[in-house]
Amino acid sequence: MPLRDSQTHEKAQAAAGINYETHDLWRKKPLTPAQLLVNDIRLETLRGYGDPMLEVAERSAASLVPQSAAMTPSAAYIRATDAASNAIEKQRFASLEEDYGWMRYLRLPKRQRNVYDSEDSAKCRWVHCSSKFPEYLKGFLWALTEDQATISESMRMLDHAIQGNTRFSKHGKHFAPFFQPLRAGVGAKDGGSIYPLLVSVPFLDWTVLGATPPLRFQVDRREGFQSSKSTAHLLRSVLQYFYRLEDTADRESSQVFAKHKPWTTSRELDLKVRQWYGHYPTALNVDEMWVLAIDAEHVVTLSSNQTWKARWPALQLSSRIEEVSFRGVRNAFFTSEHEQEYTAMTHLIVSLSGAVGMMHRNSWPDMVLPLTDRYAGHLSHLQYRLHRSPSTKLVMDLIACQEELNIVIQITQQQIDMLSGLRSALEIDAEMQDDNKQSVPSPASHRPASATYQGYGGADVWTAPRDRATYRQISASQLSDPMAQVLDNLQRELVDLQDLRDNTDRLITRTIQLVNIRLEDHGKAILVFTVVTIVFLPLNFVSSFFGMNVTDIRNTTRNQSLFWAVAVCVTFGVVASSVFLAFSGGDILEKLMMWRDARRERQVSTTTVLRQTGEARDAGQSFRVFGMERS
Repeated sequence: MPLRDSQTHEKAQAAAGINYETHDLWRKKPLTPAQLLVNDIRLETLRGYGDPMLEVAERSAASLVPQSAAMTPSAAYIRATDAASNAIEKQRFASLEEDYGWMRYLRLPKRQRNVYDSEDSAKCRWVHCSSKFPEYLKGFLWALTEDQATISESMRMLDHAIQGNTRFSKHGKHFAPFFQPLRAGVGAKDGGSIYPLLVSVPFLDWTVLGATPPLRFQVDRREGFQSSKSTAHLLRSVLQYFYRLEDTADRESSQVFAKHKPWTTSRELDLKVRQWYGHYPTALNVDEMWVLAIDAEHVVTLSSNQTWKARWPALQLSSRIEEVSFRGVRNAFFTSEHEQEYTAMTHLIVSLSGAVGMMHRNSWPDMVLPLTDRYAGHLSHLQYRLHRSPSTKLVMDLIACQEELNIVIQITQQQIDMLSGLRSALEIDAEMQDDNKQSVPSPASHRPASATYQGYGGADVWTAPRDRATYRQISASQLSDPMAQVLDNLQRELVDLQDLRDNTDRLITRTIQLVNIRLEDHGKAILVFTVVTIVFLPLNFVSSFFGMNVTDIRNTTRNQSLFWAVAVCVTFGVVASSVFLAFSGGDILEKLMMWRDARRERQVSTTTVLRQTGEARDAGQSFRVFGMERS
């Protein structure tokens, strides 16, 4: 755990007077307030001039949840049974109430209408959890849903969404990119709302040189190890993401991010990289983010433990959403002529922008060493090697770079397809809701009178006055529609990546041509060697043949038949062995490699089973000791 986060959690627990790790009731809960980040999106007046603006105000989850929340009241069990229609669902809801019912205290007391409202009000509340168990989705949906009449249907649709979009691989489970409304009648003319909504999107991140962050919340707190009934969706490298059923450990060190180190030749870049990231980036990974929009006032984001680090650097997901993407969308509201209200759906778009734009310059102008620059720098280095010494190894390096670019392009295209479908669904829902819902103007969304309009490419672009205190991220928000801006940034990034891939194709073709030209010079040398061999080989054979004294060799009485018998047999054996190795040697080598991998997998599985058996035995003994202490 980072030092700052650890100190914050310790202070929050001290203020609440609770130690969640040792408390008898809290340590049985899958989640505790110490594992959540709670932020309110509020209208604040932090400056002595100008209109109020939207800001992110952090709330201590431990201060919002009383100590008595660990004890589930009887009324909660009655509510759980009333929400179900059969005995199985009643039991299931009762278990959810026991584990996650305390999170009902995280609901907003009231929605903020103006800057003069009390501090316990906000436009919406954002809860971030740095772990990704599917059971947590069900817990948040159960605890934060106010309409208990539809919770049973929403739970069934959530189960179908999880089961239908879960993919299996050798490197762990993962979700296909999707969005799924968890309520029937979405967009209906009778007032059907798109809430609640579940979105899953993959995004690119990289690991840094140094110690691996601990698995804080990916471990089942009650069992002490990863539970089979609550499997997390783990972080994977780009090769593991693409080769779902293959072991890529032997190729991870050959990634572009591991081979290309531009900071070694630039002192200025070295200082910037260490300033922004703390350590040097070493490998490219694929993470997943789940966004659950409960209603217009509550939104929950879940990501892996790798994105839970200190607030600085702002590269991490939760900090990026708060520091960069939120202010970009907020500034778009501030400079737009359209009156818009900030809701949970708007923050869902902000979260998606923070995830998919984490490594793109179009989404973060101040970012050092973005993704396209990393690949462009590596390709320029390979192009220099091409003009200096083209070789077959250079061709293989170019093919490896092209392979990674294809994977990144595939992920980017999946993000664009998913976001385009989500945007269409939101537009349809907005059209259906126009007659049933009247929008409430927000003071933060008013365009100042001194702003000027600039038309560019058919987009609505508003430029704020220079004397207005805005953020540098204003350059990343040009469109009035936040979702349109996210898609525009991704499409720009996709074009850059496709250009790099096309350049890689041209470099591969050029390298092969130069290699063939050099092979032509090698062919001339081989021709000279062949001519000399053809001339002198018969002379050597004739001189050796007529210079033999077969009768006197080793005092034998055999004639020339012995020489021809041995020569023919040896020649036939050498030719047959060469032909067999040339046509069947690859298959034999592949079978040997498969046998070695299978043997290694058996050893690893045996070790894992023995370790889990020992952990389960230790957990069972601890549970029995705990039961004896309680009795």
